[in-house]
Amino acid sequence: MLKKIIVICLIAALALTLVGCGATKAKKEKFVVTDNMEVVEKQVEDLNGDGKTQKVILYGEKDDQGMPVWTLVEEEYEIVSLDSMEGAYTLADINLQDVDGQKGLEVLFYRYNTGSAGGQGLNIYKLDRGEWQEIFNVPNSFDMGKERFTMQYMGNYQVSFKDSETGLEHVIKLDPSRYAGNEEMLDGISTWVDPIAEYKLEDIDSDGVSEITTMQMVIGIAHADPIASLQTTYRVKDGSYQPEKISLVDISGMVLVEKAL
Repeated sequence: MLKKIIVICLIAALALTLVGCGATKAKKEKFVVTDNMEVVEKQVEDLNGDGKTQKVILYGEKDDQGMPVWTLVEEEYEIVSLDSMEGAYTLADINLQDVDGQKGLEVLFYRYNTGSAGGQGLNIYKLDRGEWQEIFNVPNSFDMGKERFTMQYMGNYQVSFKDSETGLEHVIKLDPSRYAGNEEMLDGISTWVDPIAEYKLEDIDSDGVSEITTMQMVIGIAHADPIASLQTTYRVKDGSYQPEKISLVDISGMVLVEKAL
């Protein structure tokens, strides 16, 4: 009888050991700073809202082609590493703020293009139960919008605009006085939509959660001739930002057409 009890106990202990092993997460490896890295920015804030501060550091280095690569680190552990997106971005920085209205701060990781379009990238990361989650990331294109949008001058100071991704369509009416002496250039208007150059974070409905609106300029005869702006608004849903609506807005700020997403 005693022998039987001992065997049962051994089996139970072995089962607990196996369960424990299966549930154990792999230990995080500490981030190693190399001689090629430099500190771009460092901030110390209470990320969890528990009264204890954490150190967030943005490191920068160059890859084999001389393009920048940035690594975001919290204390001694990597959050994410992002490159220049084939040279589109040359600068980067971070901002810590509460965007989702919950306890603690999120890390806003910006990347910048220094060209005339001034394109920007934004990724937002949230610390959730000890793990970093990406809650906002919108692809940014530098191809003048040719893969997604279609624009054409229709004559009589009108430009057709179509977004193949969302189905948004409109005819943009131009102000003839802006083109006095340059009327012959109007026929050259074709597809030209700048990359996202601004992210507007604002609590639109005063519920404590920031909505994010991306801004893209729609271009006429030259880059100095914006004829509208394309604005996409994102709202938190199921823990991350999802597109809510897209709007085409004229240069005075009036909404020309809007579509729910």
